[in-house]
Amino acid sequence: MLARIDTDHRHITSLLNLLADKIDRLEQGGAVQMTMLHDAVDYLHRYADHCHHPLEDILYQYYLDKTEQSEGDVHRLAQEHHNLADATNAILDTLRMILNDQVVPRERLIKDLQLFLTMQRDHLSYEDNVLLPKVAAALDEDDWSKLQVMVADKIQHDPLFSSSARDYEDLRAYLAE
Repeated sequence: MLARIDTDHRHITSLLNLLADKIDRLEQGGAVQMTMLHDAVDYLHRYADHCHHPLEDILYQYYLDKTEQSEGDVHRLAQEHHNLADATNAILDTLRMILNDQVVPRERLIKDLQLFLTMQRDHLSYEDNVLLPKVAAALDEDDWSKLQVMVADKIQHDPLFSSSARDYEDLRAYLAE
């Protein structure tokens, strides 16, 4: 399960790097393909918010129950997952407006994308550097076996990065370059 989370984090990071590149291009006055931006954020909404984060929430709750820790870090995680979902929806709304030929000032788009990117990167850093090491140290093989059963209904194929993926064809081709 930790390997899956690590893989997901690497995939998410590749999309965040793509967003950073597109933000730079926007800041320099260049054009970007809005459908690609939309697809990258839509993936984060569809996969990270609805599969990856719920899996992490179960893992961290299990960790809390096992170690009898106070909620501190894990409560923060749940709040961050909620805030990320809200931010993702807000960026998607903005991108949909643009794709529907509504006027959105470039500066607003850049600012919103920068805030979104920072929020996503800070979240990944927090998980990778604070929470996941604690969880890895606290759980044993029996715990991981129990967790596999608990998260079975949350595991979905990755709609962008799995070998059987059929969605986001243009984005997948771009990332492959």
